[in-house]
Amino acid sequence: MQLAPAGFTNPEDAVWHFLSDRLRRRSRAVLLYVVESSGQTPGRAGFKMAVAADGGLCGSIGGGRIEADLVERARAMLRQRAPVIEILRRVHQPHHPESSGMICGGEQTVVVMPCRKSDAATLRTLLARREAGRCGILTLSPNGLGYRAARAERPPHQFVRRGGVWSYAGFIAPMETLFIVGGGHVGLALSRVMATLGFRIVVLDERGGLGTLEQNESAHERRVVPFARIGAAVPSGARHYAVIMTPGHASDELVLRQLVRKRLRYLGMLGSRRKVAEIFRRLRDDGVPQEMLDIVRAPVGLPIGSQTPAEIAVSIAAEIIRIRNG
Repeated sequence: MQLAPAGFTNPEDAVWHFLSDRLRRRSRAVLLYVVESSGQTPGRAGFKMAVAADGGLCGSIGGGRIEADLVERARAMLRQRAPVIEILRRVHQPHHPESSGMICGGEQTVVVMPCRKSDAATLRTLLARREAGRCGILTLSPNGLGYRAARAERPPHQFVRRGGVWSYAGFIAPMETLFIVGGGHVGLALSRVMATLGFRIVVLDERGGLGTLEQNESAHERRVVPFARIGAAVPSGARHYAVIMTPGHASDELVLRQLVRKRLRYLGMLGSRRKVAEIFRRLRDDGVPQEMLDIVRAPVGLPIGSQTPAEIAVSIAAEIIRIRNG
């Protein structure tokens, strides 16, 4: 069984959907995009925001005074008959001659780009490739917004400026996928949290008709799969994460045996320290190398004294974010 979340928009794609919608409705809009950043800045390279002529806003380039000023600049641009692209450098150092008035100490360069009718097709292609799990390159230049396919990962942000000539290329990766093995209360809570963090969520459980599985409107996919066949449902991948939280220790062990040898960015298992130790002992006895077990996050989640499903979900999400960010 599969489910596309009702009205769900991946947070990382919200600005692209917003712009695509405004252009489809023939409403004018401006893209604000951080193409370069260094030091401590309110918004890093890749942060983006859209400002529409109908008053709508989407996304963020870091908040605070800088964002407010640039939003007003975008609104002024929307009132112009023939606006042109601007590229603005903001220095957040109090004694710098170009100081923004902020004291965080970094610098950022922001492109303020009025969107064109032709950008609608570019945005549709970008979103379609993201949903299909394919890579691409976003380009910004004096010629406007562009997008092209990519077969392999590239540097995340490449900004070049020589005199009056500049260009930006940003790698747009496919969505990262979280496989939640177990559709119970914690799986439901974890789906809700992770949906806000830009993950594609797949929930797997062998219990057809499970209420919490049916209620899970945050998951992109819900599948009824025997726990004995989970290995075929969770492929290896550098952008794949998996958390095991089945209803019992025997099924947890059954699933872990199938996933422990896979190449995953993250593998965690819910359970008490005693249960984890016993399952690990049996796997070692059956020849699973200790170095493979060492990468399993078990008990899963950061130790924050979690008790409720929602608290446990937050602890797991925090651990996954820490792994994803470095």
